[in-house]
Amino acid sequence: MGERRPRPADLAHHAWETALEALAGFRADGGLRQASSLAFYTLLALIPALLLLTYILGLITGSSAAAHQRLTDYLARMLPGQADRVLGDVAALTRHPGTAGLLNLLVLAWSVSPLVSALREIVRGIFKERETRSLWLVKLLDLAGGVASLTALAALAGAGVFLHFLNASLLGSRGVSLGLALPFTVSTALVTGLMAVYAPRDANRGHLLAGALTTTVLWFLLRPAFTWFLTIDQSYGVAFGSFKSLFLIVIWIYVSMAMLLLGVEVAAACHRGDAVAIKRLMEGKARRGYPGHRHLLLEAPDGHVFFREGEPGVEMFYLLAGSVVILKGDREIARIGPGSFLGEMTFLLGLDRSATAVAAGPCQCVVIHARNFAQLLREFPDTVRVMLVGMATRLRATSEKSSEAPTPQDVIALS
Repeated sequence: MGERRPRPADLAHHAWETALEALAGFRADGGLRQASSLAFYTLLALIPALLLLTYILGLITGSSAAAHQRLTDYLARMLPGQADRVLGDVAALTRHPGTAGLLNLLVLAWSVSPLVSALREIVRGIFKERETRSLWLVKLLDLAGGVASLTALAALAGAGVFLHFLNASLLGSRGVSLGLALPFTVSTALVTGLMAVYAPRDANRGHLLAGALTTTVLWFLLRPAFTWFLTIDQSYGVAFGSFKSLFLIVIWIYVSMAMLLLGVEVAAACHRGDAVAIKRLMEGKARRGYPGHRHLLLEAPDGHVFFREGEPGVEMFYLLAGSVVILKGDREIARIGPGSFLGEMTFLLGLDRSATAVAAGPCQCVVIHARNFAQLLREFPDTVRVMLVGMATRLRATSEKSSEAPTPQDVIALS
């Protein structure tokens, strides 16, 4: 019989567990605090970014006035309705003769880089990745990333001319759908690209896409939700007087950054799925019969040989049920029960197996490979403590049974 495929109920359960894991990660990583930090950097970079966006868009359309109009049309889809004053300030600055100087453009580009740097640090922190590149290389990459993102947004806004032409002359009502699909697609691609740059190299692109889709859907729901809220409570923010528009933009940026980080958490939860599943299986909190866990579980009948003496130690096991006999030649040196690791020493040291492990009855265990173990160390460092406690317990039990201290070969064999 072939392996049972996941049922819709299984897939829904897995999606629910992933969502819960993402929310737990968002809370554990201080997502709201990180969003407030990003909102601060975004507010500082907002005017420089819009000026750069207008300049790049002007190069695409050939007219600064047309560039500002395209930018206004695009941002009207994304920003809250109170953003007109900010766009008016940007328009006034773009008419200033010295705005587009080379030095000013470099300063504007550098003004955006702190936001990109903060994003990089937070995203890599969510994925538990450490920065290994040099400081100047990282800064140059941050600068290039900011300019590349603004260029992509400018191209998206500039496409408004083409969409307007299609809507008016060719597509009719279908142009409206295209006008929504293109920003959605490009926004998803931008967020996916952002995650791909800062996520681990082995991150699955499908996982990154899932996180990017989460963020983009939330972003596109944000503006109508904001508009609806302001419609039912028109006096909201009246206490801020002339600062009401700025206050609303700050809140909008803050919520947008929280949605971005939630999408990153979804991608990270998908990426560390095996590590989370292994930990939950070890703690007895996961469904062992779920098809998505079958590649992590080994159902061993009585007499099954987990590994033989002299074989390379390419994996280790965590025993969930049953017992395993450790043999050194024909001599039994240990018997391992549920809740213990098996073969971890040779796995960690990259050595050949120094003993043979045989199932003493039906067994069920979790199989841990190098990639999964690296994820476990990043996400759940306490795993090492559990492993060391298990090793020490077995060594002590062996010492109590024998009048002689265990040899180094016995120590490795026990592990």
